[in-house]
Amino acid sequence: MQSIVFTVTNDISFDQRMHRICSSLAAHGYQVRIIGVNRVGSIPLPIPPLYGASYQQQRLNCVFQKGPLFYLEFNIKLLIILCSLSYDIACAIDLDTILPVWVATWLRRKKRVYDAHEYFTEMKEVRSRPRVQAVWKWIERTAVPHFKQGYTVNQHLADLFFEQLQIKLEVIRNLPSGQNQPISRQTNTTQKGAVLAEEPMEQDHLLYTFTSNKLSQLINNQLKSKFIIYQGAVNQGRAFEQLIPAMQWVNAPLLIVGQGNFLAQTTALIKEYGLEQKVFIHPPIPPAELKMLTPKAHIGITLFEPEGINQYYSLANRFFDYMAAGIPQLCVNYPMYAEIVKEHPFAFLINDTNPSTIATALNNLLSDDVLYSRLQQECSKATKVLNWENESNQLIAFYSRL
Repeated sequence: MQSIVFTVTNDISFDQRMHRICSSLAAHGYQVRIIGVNRVGSIPLPIPPLYGASYQQQRLNCVFQKGPLFYLEFNIKLLIILCSLSYDIACAIDLDTILPVWVATWLRRKKRVYDAHEYFTEMKEVRSRPRVQAVWKWIERTAVPHFKQGYTVNQHLADLFFEQLQIKLEVIRNLPSGQNQPISRQTNTTQKGAVLAEEPMEQDHLLYTFTSNKLSQLINNQLKSKFIIYQGAVNQGRAFEQLIPAMQWVNAPLLIVGQGNFLAQTTALIKEYGLEQKVFIHPPIPPAELKMLTPKAHIGITLFEPEGINQYYSLANRFFDYMAAGIPQLCVNYPMYAEIVKEHPFAFLINDTNPSTIATALNNLLSDDVLYSRLQQECSKATKVLNWENESNQLIAFYSRL
């Protein structure tokens, strides 16, 4: 069976999408390795695999943690690793790892795949800085056409990539598991210049409690009744500028679980509106604990600003995670979400992200028990169809053709 190496610029810890992909391929006999970055505060490897199949997890140590010097250092180190590892297929996850994958696979005559999780050059944090965007667009024009095989998360993005870059990408959605499977931890091993983990998982050390005392205290005190949850990246373009002011008028607290490039601004907004006892931020938690936390919430949040192609045609991981957890959510009425909700009405859609619109919709979900119960029932129905057990067949079929 072929061996596959995946490359990401995160620390692997909380990337549920990549853990699903790696676990599924490993379960079908592929030798799988994922390479990420060792960040300050990263939790120990390995991250427990899903579906009972283990795979290699590796982090590269970088002196620089962000900015141009980080990308330069990481790409050089990744290129060196890719030129020395044994593999048959290398997959670049998004544009920020594509150059070393392209160069290494060209030099070594290996197969290459592009996983376009987002339309990278149209992310707000890129689009809002013209010089930065120009660099990434050059990389996109230069490298992406050399990837004849690839996939993205929805058909709208696939059509856009074909229109802009004349490449055909298949669609593999990031759907959560339809099964509640226990996940365990294990001790990691190390290698020089990286952190490596590849041992089989023990199933008798299950996570049933939150390892964070702060989170446990929040759940047992401020969040012991109905609360709203946002889980995922706290990045630009996620409508935090509108969500935080809206919370002044919402009859429930909000828990934000995540980190990102808009975290400082979000914290400042909470203080500006005097919401320190109503809006709480907690760092990311392990996937196993997040699966326990999400169902405790009453409502999920999936909001994006309308400006920018990437936001408008997004299909966020959390959209399906809330569904699988059985909690209704407030979501933007953008094409992909509207298309899915039309067939599986498990989310409450809003046409704009004005604070008053958000607050009214959230209070409606909090007070209308009939509406809430109907959405909750639709979550259960949709999970039987929209799940990784079904969607992973597309992934396996894709790699079997390479």
